[in-house]
Amino acid sequence: MSHTAPKTLSDYRKDIDSALEDSFLRRTLDTFAVAYRANREAVFKEVDERGLIKQIADAKDDACKHMEELYEQFRRVAEERGVHVHRAATAEDANRIIASIARENNVKRVIKSKSMTAEEIQLNPYLEKEGFIVDETDLGEWIIQLRHEGPSHMVMPAIHLSRYQVADDFTKETGVKQDAEDIQRLVKVARVQLRRKFINGDMGISGCNFAVAEMGAVSTVTNEGNARMVTTLPRVHVAIAGLDKLVPNLEVALTALQVLPRNATAQRLTAYATFMAGAGECGACEDNKKVMHVVFLDNGRTEIARDPLFSQIFRCVRCGACANVCPVFRLVGGHKMGYIYIGAIGLILTYFFHGKDKAKVLCQNCVGCESCKNVCAGGIDLPRLIREIRSRLTDEQGGGVEGTLMAAVMKNRKMFHSLLKFASYAQKPFTGGTQFQRHLPAMFLGKHGFKALPAIANEAFRDRWAKIAPRVATPRYRVAIFGGCAQDFIYPEQLEACVKVLGARGVAVEYPMAQTCCGLPLEMMGQRKTSVDVAKQNLEAFDAGKYDAIITLCASCASHLKHVYP
Repeated sequence: MSHTAPKTLSDYRKDIDSALEDSFLRRTLDTFAVAYRANREAVFKEVDERGLIKQIADAKDDACKHMEELYEQFRRVAEERGVHVHRAATAEDANRIIASIARENNVKRVIKSKSMTAEEIQLNPYLEKEGFIVDETDLGEWIIQLRHEGPSHMVMPAIHLSRYQVADDFTKETGVKQDAEDIQRLVKVARVQLRRKFINGDMGISGCNFAVAEMGAVSTVTNEGNARMVTTLPRVHVAIAGLDKLVPNLEVALTALQVLPRNATAQRLTAYATFMAGAGECGACEDNKKVMHVVFLDNGRTEIARDPLFSQIFRCVRCGACANVCPVFRLVGGHKMGYIYIGAIGLILTYFFHGKDKAKVLCQNCVGCESCKNVCAGGIDLPRLIREIRSRLTDEQGGGVEGTLMAAVMKNRKMFHSLLKFASYAQKPFTGGTQFQRHLPAMFLGKHGFKALPAIANEAFRDRWAKIAPRVATPRYRVAIFGGCAQDFIYPEQLEACVKVLGARGVAVEYPMAQTCCGLPLEMMGQRKTSVDVAKQNLEAFDAGKYDAIITLCASCASHLKHVYP
């Protein structure tokens, strides 16, 4: 299956344009996103969502710290049960190990159940190059294999396709015209085709949701049952798992299973949850025992596990929820929201597993809404990690002319505010006397010609403050206003109304003049050093001991001050 990532931002913008023009994709993902949120909310009412997520986070963090011990325990127990355990340092090593297992066992046909780890190492192309026939057996994975595409979602790999596209693909595969309106018929066609592959498979390759060290067991969590066919019918079974899939005991795995299906597909439990502890019986083998191998992939995982910030990515249970709630995924789909791994976690994993060049462009996807953070099954602070990657990439590769210029201006508060005030005069030819810039030259609008941009106010709030500051003799509270760029320079009347309300309620209000932009735009552009400088300016501007609270009318500023500054 092909996986491609744009090399430049201009290439990526062209890809985005093509996705935005796909009305079926937009409609499908929009319908899914709305239904998913409602169904997820309903199914989580039965459990303590936050409590379970904390349990998973704590357990996975502990497993990360003891990754080596858990691997050794798993290897010892599994080998006692007749399983061959391997450890691959790189993707190339993992592919080589699996290919050698196939050759040693005279394998011709390989059947696979869905595995993102196999996608990570590009196993299919490697095995095909080595002369093996490889068939995906998950319905969605089989469909995209027929199309020579990569998955567009970690759980629902073919969510981007219509039944008409699937019918066309099945027609080409079977040589028989398929009716796109008869979905049940299409499913039966797939079942017939896949059953032939199951029967003829010499070796089955599965992924692994949890590798339970105390049992030496690997698990699969599926809805179709194809994984059970893959792991039981062939005489050889290879399970591939990242080292991050290791957990100490069954209790941790079962706890995660209370959240994984709820987060992935809004189900209480998937149709099949299978734990395989040891090589099973197989009449096709001389000793009546299946040949079973487990390949653990490192591919940088042990290094990430030592990172005090990024080690939290190993809490991920691959539920795909970060894509399900992402507004960008909802607009452009998974092929534009990752390289191999999709969604917010995919942007991060691309940086570590597949290169900074791919991650630099893809990280532009995140708009910092934090929806992914709010639903993550492992409580991963995904937006923070994406910002950190942007910062690292900027430090290593530079932030470009726009980012560098913006950082230089915003670091100097007086210069920044002077430019905004100057803009209030410079914009007059384009506002037509209104509060909107409606007449900008087309070269400044690009594809946003349909928008009416808000105009800079004639007088900023900070310039009005001396005239409107309330005088409260015996205040109930003392608060400080954080204006933010938009309220201060574009919508000062909103802050003025806020001050009137507070003053009328006996609240003493101050507006520290040394405050500046919260720094969120800088953070989103990867300008971490300047973002920190700006944050320090704001901290110095507000004497925390004087105020009961700091109030801002800007939701973005509030979130940045409260959650990102610490």
